[in-house]
Amino acid sequence: MVQQNIHGGDIYRNQVSLDFSVNINPFGMPQRVREALEAAVAWCERYPDIRSEALRDAIAGAKGIAPADIVCGNGASELFPAILRAVHAKKVLLPVPSFYGYEYAAKSVGAEICCHELLETDGYAVTERFLTAIGEGVNAVFLAVPNNPVGTVVEPELLEKIAERCQKYGVTLILDECFVMFTGAEERYSFLKKYRNYPRVVIVRAFTKLYAMPGVRLGYLVCSDAALTEAIRADLPEWNLSVFAQQAGCVACGQRAYVEHSVAFVCRERAWLTEQLSEIGITVFASNANFLMIKDGRPLAKELLKKGILIRDCSNYRGLSGGYYRIAVRRREENERLLAALAQVTGSSVVENGKDDKKPAAVPDGIEYVMPQEIEKRSFSIIEEELQLRGITLPVEEAMVTKRVIHTSADFSYAQTMTYSAGAVETAKWLITEGADIVTDTNMALSGINKRVLARYGGSVHCFMADEDVAREAKERGVTRATVSMERAAKIEKPVIFAIGNAPTALIQLYGMIEEGYRPAFIIGVPVGFVNVEAAKELILQTKIPHIVNRGRKGGSNVAAAICNAILYELGR
Repeated sequence: MVQQNIHGGDIYRNQVSLDFSVNINPFGMPQRVREALEAAVAWCERYPDIRSEALRDAIAGAKGIAPADIVCGNGASELFPAILRAVHAKKVLLPVPSFYGYEYAAKSVGAEICCHELLETDGYAVTERFLTAIGEGVNAVFLAVPNNPVGTVVEPELLEKIAERCQKYGVTLILDECFVMFTGAEERYSFLKKYRNYPRVVIVRAFTKLYAMPGVRLGYLVCSDAALTEAIRADLPEWNLSVFAQQAGCVACGQRAYVEHSVAFVCRERAWLTEQLSEIGITVFASNANFLMIKDGRPLAKELLKKGILIRDCSNYRGLSGGYYRIAVRRREENERLLAALAQVTGSSVVENGKDDKKPAAVPDGIEYVMPQEIEKRSFSIIEEELQLRGITLPVEEAMVTKRVIHTSADFSYAQTMTYSAGAVETAKWLITEGADIVTDTNMALSGINKRVLARYGGSVHCFMADEDVAREAKERGVTRATVSMERAAKIEKPVIFAIGNAPTALIQLYGMIEEGYRPAFIIGVPVGFVNVEAAKELILQTKIPHIVNRGRKGGSNVAAAICNAILYELGR
């Protein structure tokens, strides 16, 4: 029986609040892939496409290769042994240390394993020495670009020499490119542009790491040898890919913005994390992946697990011993928590930009330490990251207003429901510089709007809702206070920006006044609630008055104030 190795640090048998042991995209699954998985439920009463043609076409289109050269599998781990069985591998060459899955695949087909030891003096990189290990008797060679657990790449010139030597001796070269996108230099390090010249080369990739979907189980291989691809395909089970995997994969192939943003972030954060780890005295090996291998004589994995943080102990990798660990590159706040915990374990201090950050001695789990003056900046950075991951691009003129609403509400649905008339933000800014007043419908919004900036241009903020005479008149007439307040505001003898965050009746009254000839300078329509809220907003959208309106039920006084402040802050800059 072949013993299975557990990937990462096994969250199922440990109490973990933060997992650095598994190397998946720190931004999580793309929202549109998640939606595709939900939509796939409707297809569960049908068999999936046995040849995964739509998925192969999507991969081919994304990578510029022929669909006939692609075989899809239930993760890369299903494809590795299938390749070995198809080539009748008797002896398999592995560089060590490397991913255990290669050894597991070789053992599962009864092949002899031949190990080529990578040297620490070379940073555990594959060098020219590897060429001499490829010769008579070897049927298959595994190589990863980048290699796991170190993150080193095989330089393109050397990789082509290895492919040529494999071609010469009839050896199948299995290139694992599951992490190649995270190098930030796919064009340089991937073999996809050259594989058609080398029919003995089989490139294997997976959706697991890049798209953060290990539970979906989806991978594919690329090979120009038609007979070999057909033999591999025949070896795989029928219907080996569920409708979930196929539909998720098709959608994932179109998430270009998500990929570009994720890769750029990982490359930046990898460099930063390497520097920070070195600052606290931990040896870090050079990496081109979304993980780092570190070396330290202390029992880091054991001590960090006490704090709920899981890292990968690499002592069970061939070619490594105790004291080697692998950590994933995650998001900044998570990386900072890891660094703080490591500083406690090692007795070091966390240093950033050459200065002690004066961080408290203990940072509780789940808490990101941010200097008070940096909180807003950090918040907007997170908002920008999440918008990109959701595939949302905001119009430049409107972006800061929408982002401030998201910042106020922590609700990204506003990115799709905020509606602006043509040139709305510039119009509002111009009105303020001309001395316009703002009228709102709650004291909460009145308190939240930045009066100091508004006053620079001669403007004031008003809320008539709580005035005693307004309340008295409303009672006498049998109307709402919002109605009387809007009438009172119409008597202001200067341009008025209406910021309505609570009362849909205020918008309804404004619409009636507009129908009778009144011309407010600008309307911010974001009341919240269930009765007449949506209809009242739609009335304002029908007018020709410059406006910012949030469609649907959501809104509120805080949102109205946030919109006003976003415009005022833009003027302040």
